[in-house]
Amino acid sequence: MSTVENKELHDLKISGSGSSGGGRFNSVKISGSGTIQGDIDCKDLKISGSGKINGKIITEEFKTSGSSRIIGGIKAKEISISGSTRIEGPVTAAEMTISGSSKISEDLTCKNFKSSGSTKIDGKLQGGTIKSSGSLKVEKDCEVESFISRGSVRINGLLSADKVDIEVSHESFIKEIGGEIIEVKNDLSTKLLKQVVKFFMQRSDCLRSELIEGDEIYLENTKAKLVRGKNVKIGENCEIETVEYSGTFDIKDGSTVGKSTKN
Repeated sequence: MSTVENKELHDLKISGSGSSGGGRFNSVKISGSGTIQGDIDCKDLKISGSGKINGKIITEEFKTSGSSRIIGGIKAKEISISGSTRIEGPVTAAEMTISGSSKISEDLTCKNFKSSGSTKIDGKLQGGTIKSSGSLKVEKDCEVESFISRGSVRINGLLSADKVDIEVSHESFIKEIGGEIIEVKNDLSTKLLKQVVKFFMQRSDCLRSELIEGDEIYLENTKAKLVRGKNVKIGENCEIETVEYSGTFDIKDGSTVGKSTKN
């Protein structure tokens, strides 16, 4: 943020169809169809209509409930997205909440991230606690402290977290998973419905992965090439090519493991 005191700055409001240049402001509000040409440094920026910003944003709070396009990066303490947003640049935030649709063309770094909508990240996802109950797609690696998923997830790189907690409710893919505690479970709330869908449509929701490696591993509804850990437990509806373990290994009837080796 700018070192200039807020009382010395004026507000910027676009309530109809209009445009403005960038600069330093106190509060910025777009409630119509507005365009800002240039970088923005402000206390808060809110879009409730259709907004386009051709520049970078530095703010304490960024909130959009309309349709927005940011051609530049965002640095903020708090980001809230409930509309449709496209960000063509890197994003850094302490808190970020998404209940709409968003696409980020570069990396996202966030301490606490929560998404119940649709989020696509073309770069890396880095941060602390990640909670997703919608659709999350990450093109590169995901490096966080805690990863919790209750929806659909696709990570085309490595998911690295101290704790991984996934409930499978849709077809999901994570190329590689590494962590201390890894739990992949069937979503019991939709179990009966999914059995009906599977019967009529021949579709089976599961997590697919090439490598799952951790200390404590419990898997359900998982198809993986290699599972490597200290204590490994294979629950229902799993197809694993190879399991390597150093402590204990247990498999539930109905799941298949091609080969298991104790190291």
